[in-house]
This record gives sequence, structure tokens and C-alpha cells, in this order.
Amino acid sequence: MLLRYTTMLTLASALLQPPGILFILAAIGWLAEMIGWRYFGRVLILFALSTLYFFSTAVGTRLLLLPLEDRYPPLAHPLRGANAPQAIVVLGGGEVMQSPGTSRETANARTLVRLMAAAQLAKNTGLPLVPSGGVPRLGAPPEAVTMEHILRQNFDVRSPIWPETRSYNTAANAADSAALLAQHDVRRIYLVTSALHMPRAVTWFRHSGLQVIPVPTDYRLDRSNGLRLDSWLPRAIYLETSSEVSHEYLGLLWLWFQEQGIGSGHLTRI
Repeated sequence: MLLRYTTMLTLASALLQPPGILFILAAIGWLAEMIGWRYFGRVLILFALSTLYFFSTAVGTRLLLLPLEDRYPPLAHPLRGANAPQAIVVLGGGEVMQSPGTSRETANARTLVRLMAAAQLAKNTGLPLVPSGGVPRLGAPPEAVTMEHILRQNFDVRSPIWPETRSYNTAANAADSAALLAQHDVRRIYLVTSALHMPRAVTWFRHSGLQVIPVPTDYRLDRSNGLRLDSWLPRAIYLETSSEVSHEYLGLLWLWFQEQGIGSGHLTRI
């Protein structure tokens, strides 16, 4: 049941964010032309193509991405004192299948960057770590177990590690991590995830009753270079990032609708 539910969420997300939604709009435009609504159909096709181009350029990606990535500043140094966090939560960003020559699952580049930041913070503070991520697909181990192995073997983390192995999305990351941390009487945490994902993640974790210090990492654009002439050229890498950013905006919009409609205490874990 859970696998079917997550599959439906993945399908809906793919259709509602670019390029999926743009292909749907272009198809509707083509059908409109076929039935005689030529002006409407051509406008819809032109809009879909123009938006696809915009999302595929550095200019478009930057305009979409920076409001999310700049929401929380990088952590300059660990906090000290009575109000300092008591644990570090790092969110999984997806696994890859077994690589040739190994019998274990491994993490993708996004997760590795998050783990690197979490490992460094753990070494600086000595705090326990909570890698959060459930089973990515049928028959695979929980993502948190893979993350724990990488933290121990590749990043030489000696702090306690408490894997959270049930969650299947950001809302579940927050709720299940909060439940696990409550067993250790932990309420204040560092939260490590990608900078563009941080606004949505912070909101969910705070709704779960945790006090959160954001530790953004995995920034997608080079901040040292401004816009240039080639920033207007379409590239697949920018479309990929724009699609991820659109996913975050859709998630924040859904969360806002729930907050307006039913209150923060009874949010649906989507």
C-alpha cells in the first residue's frame, strides 16, 4: 500500500513540474488546434515552449532558485551554550543502484554532499547523527542504513548514529525523526539538507515540534560568476535544476494550503 502511494505521489509530481506539465500543455494546445481553436491552441503551445526555454537557461534557473537557496545563510560556526542543538539530522537525497564491483547500495552525489557537511559538523560538535530515509524501492535497504555505512566507513564519524529508516518524503522525514529523537529527549537539532530543499524541510520539522538550526549545503549555482551572454543558452542541467526547484515550490504551496485550511496540527504527510 505504501509503495503504491509513493508511486502515485512520484507520478503526480512528475506531471505537475517541468518538463512534464509543459508537455501536457503543448499536447492540449495541439488538440485545441485540431478541433478548430487555433488561436487558443497556438498560444498554449507558444507558452509551453517559451517556459521550457526559460527553465532551461541559467537566467531562468537563477531567478527561480535563489529565493530558496538564500532563505537561510550557511552555518558560520556551531552554536554553544544551553540552547545549542542536541543532535544533527541529515536528510537523504536518493540512492543509486549497486555500482560495478560492490555488493552494497551507495548514495548519489546530492546525498554525499549532505553527508559530508553532517560528518564535519558531527566531528566539530560530537553530537549524535540521525540519517533519515526509508526504503527507496522494493527489495533495497533503507536509505538511512546506507547513509550510516558511508558516515562510518567513508567519513570516519565516531559519534552515535541513530538511523531513521521509515520515511518516504520530507513530511515523513520530519515526523519520524521527531518520534525517534523524542526517545532520546532531543528537541533542538541541526538540520542538514540541500539549500534549495531547506525552506520546505525547516517548515515540516518545526511543525513536528522540533527547534531547528538550518545547515544548508549542496548549492546548485556558482555564485562567483554573474550572468553572461551564454547564460541565455538552453542546457539540460538547468532544466533539471529548474524542475527540482518547481518541485519545492509545489511542496511549499501544498503546505501553505493545508495550513490555511486545516491548521498546522493536522497536516497531511505529502
